[in-house]
Amino acid sequence: MPDAPSSPLVHLQPGELSPAVRGLLQSFVSRGARCLVVGQGNYAMRSWLHGHGCQPVEVPVSQATRLPFEGESFDAALLIGVLHQLVSPDLAALELRRVLRPGGVLLVTATNLSYWRHRLDRATGATDRLAGGVSPPYLRRLLLQGGFSLVGVEGQDGAFLRDLPFAGRVCHRRGSGPYRVAERFLPSLLGSKVGAFAIRV
Repeated sequence: MPDAPSSPLVHLQPGELSPAVRGLLQSFVSRGARCLVVGQGNYAMRSWLHGHGCQPVEVPVSQATRLPFEGESFDAALLIGVLHQLVSPDLAALELRRVLRPGGVLLVTATNLSYWRHRLDRATGATDRLAGGVSPPYLRRLLLQGGFSLVGVEGQDGAFLRDLPFAGRVCHRRGSGPYRVAERFLPSLLGSKVGAFAIRV
């Protein structure tokens, strides 16, 4: 499944990982790690994992609340762009924690409901809801309640000119360096997606 299918604002080529997802993988997935990938068909992520000597094991989203693995079986679990497909995200968080080894990491991305452009669209009636969206505080709370001890949440893939109405038709650039810095401090407002890492201690 392509990354973040519910967000129309992130302009990626087929088979391309967003810089934010690539950054999460590079920061938290060790070379040769055994990785549980929830959701099938994300070829760009699978290619990155294979290129780093990782052992990806894919499961359908429907199995996220009852994984057919023993506890402490994986070094990393990846929930990239599929959070909105989970029927019970709270149960899935508990189950993903169960199958991670101590020190293992869960990486999650989803569309950010609080992004300035999504708020603008709702205020102007362009859309009344955003399928699959969450807020950074919700994602942090979900992971902490799932039993993870160390959780970090960030805004990802936002931009100003690119996501202005009409301007996006001619400007496909990602956010500038200063925008990226501001996005770290105001993830709810400035990130078109929200990304998180959660470590099992």
